[in-house]
Amino acid sequence: MSNSTIRAIKIIIIGAISCIIISPSLALIRPIVWQKNVAIAPTKPNFLKNGKRNYIPTYQHTLIGAIVQLEGLNLPSPKVTGRANIPLKFLGGGTAFTLTATIGEKSGNFLLDTGASTTIISTETIKELGLTGEAIPQELLTSAVAGDECPEMKANLHRLPVLKIDNVKVEKLTGLEFTTTIMPEGLSGVLGMDILSNFDLEIIPQTQELRLLSPTLIPAENIKDAIPLKSKLGVMLAEVEINGKGPFIFMLDTGAESIFISQKLASQLKISAAERQEIRVQGFCGIEMAEYASLAKVKMGNYELANLETVILSSPVLKLLEVDGILGQNFLNNYQQYWRFNQKNPENFPAEGSLLLTGNRE
Repeated sequence: MSNSTIRAIKIIIIGAISCIIISPSLALIRPIVWQKNVAIAPTKPNFLKNGKRNYIPTYQHTLIGAIVQLEGLNLPSPKVTGRANIPLKFLGGGTAFTLTATIGEKSGNFLLDTGASTTIISTETIKELGLTGEAIPQELLTSAVAGDECPEMKANLHRLPVLKIDNVKVEKLTGLEFTTTIMPEGLSGVLGMDILSNFDLEIIPQTQELRLLSPTLIPAENIKDAIPLKSKLGVMLAEVEINGKGPFIFMLDTGAESIFISQKLASQLKISAAERQEIRVQGFCGIEMAEYASLAKVKMGNYELANLETVILSSPVLKLLEVDGILGQNFLNNYQQYWRFNQKNPENFPAEGSLLLTGNRE
């Protein structure tokens, strides 16, 4: 790879948890998308016998995570111009949003994902665009994933044609292709924070609308209600209280349909065995055990919701992220959201930001 791409800087690409909706009878699975990397697809659960219980629901294609580290990779910042109001659609009948974008001459659906630090392009789209890209040397790529059935992970770096989202134009965009990633059918890629953090983002779930706006300062009258955000590896973290305890550190992820918490946090919350349902989910590299439970109260800033589902993970993903959990769409979609991002750090990601929520305040 060229010297302009590889430098002494380390950039970590995180495969956080992504979209899952789980109920006792149905699991809709979506792309498990990373801060810079992974995805999936939907299906109904299978049920397998277990020695302790009669059956364990198996939620296939629920990719529960991967963390990928690319050493010495410094991706250039894209040039972003324009502003737009964009209609959103739900992905596969779930709660994660997609939008239509044109890359080169190809139009496709892209996941709106604040939990992805870098834009990801599907292998199918890469082939349709006729792009070759540069293979990332295996010695620069290490990973920690759920499951143990993967061959060596392979990734390619692509300098992409101009990407257009309505009146927004993104030039000099570098995208990642993970050839071992499973993208949901009909999804061309994932729009990450390398693009989204150039704007004020206004997400209006009630009308399924996204507004990409010029960056602004928080109005004085909104400062007390704005939730402070801290950046880590290109994604945004915030303090969250669960069941009256905390605060705990959560990643905010519009690409995740559910809330995900670590086993450590589940123990701190004293979620008993009787309150957990054992499930088997499809990890990025094989079957992974997890548990389904309900949280009595989830509070971020001045906003609180009751009785939200969560998935308890035993995989190394959250530990390596050094967060207690991931806050997904089953919380965020209850509110109109206004995201602001501050001046960027040397890695070209915002160092801080804020989130203002409107509606459903209890």
